[in-house]
Amino acid sequence: MNKYHLSMILSGSNLFKLIPMYVSLENYCSDFKLFILCMDDSVYNILNKIAFKNIILVQLKDIEENNHDLEIAKSNRIFHEYCWTLKPIFLYYIVNKYDNAEYYAHVDADLFFFSDLDHIFNENPEASIFLIDHRNSEEFRHYYELSGLYNTGFVGFKNNNEAKAAVKLWEDRCLKKCTIEYDVVNKTFGDQRYVEDWPNIFKNVHIVKSIGANAALWNIKNYKVSKKNNVVYLDDSPLLFYHFSGVTLLGAREFDLCPYYRIEDENLINYIYDPYVRWLSKSIENVNKEFPWFNAGFADKANIVNLHNYKI
Repeated sequence: MNKYHLSMILSGSNLFKLIPMYVSLENYCSDFKLFILCMDDSVYNILNKIAFKNIILVQLKDIEENNHDLEIAKSNRIFHEYCWTLKPIFLYYIVNKYDNAEYYAHVDADLFFFSDLDHIFNENPEASIFLIDHRNSEEFRHYYELSGLYNTGFVGFKNNNEAKAAVKLWEDRCLKKCTIEYDVVNKTFGDQRYVEDWPNIFKNVHIVKSIGANAALWNIKNYKVSKKNNVVYLDDSPLLFYHFSGVTLLGAREFDLCPYYRIEDENLINYIYDPYVRWLSKSIENVNKEFPWFNAGFADKANIVNLHNYKI
């Protein structure tokens, strides 16, 4: 029995980001399996050849087969929306097919771990569901009305019936509607706002307290970043994992770190972003060495309006 079964939806555009995420997870978590739904054959073929020991690959056809509701959903939404739709569907598939874990979680490919997953789940061992508030800083406060209270780049669950009911509800809602547009009237945005009413529906929902969980561009300005004894801190809390949403690949050694603003905090650069993009650069170089034909996930600098490039 594993302690953690993690699920991820992975397209070619995020393949390079998966590798730093996986390496960081292996560094801090000794008992997990990461299940990846491969959105195209190139992702499956590359990862199948690399054969990471704690990754289990699932092909899209295995999820789509004989699923009429999913077929309808796929026909009426764009690729990005379809990936979001699949988050709870794939997680529900993993929870039921690989039911020998203590905890489950959906994880995005652009996360990077600085500590053990135990810190999150140990906050409340009795909880069935673990949600993380965006904790938006002042300039992102208005996004609560757009993208919602909680971020679904990481959503955790205990292996019990209440958690399974929540994932199934999430799945049903995403199948009906999962749009990239903000709908402030119906309070929907992709898969994300469907978890917002869970504290009112389910009894054992825990809102993660640690500010070190899911730190990101939308909340990092709330905190002072420091490093002591090789541990990165946000104020007085150890950084658990950072969500590198918005990091754009411009080349093997060039990146746009944040699409919204230029990062001026030297500690944030030196202790968090720079180590990540160096892992990302190593990922790109290693994959390109073995699979020179693969070049998905890069952006053209000419198409970026507010470029904040960073070279290593």
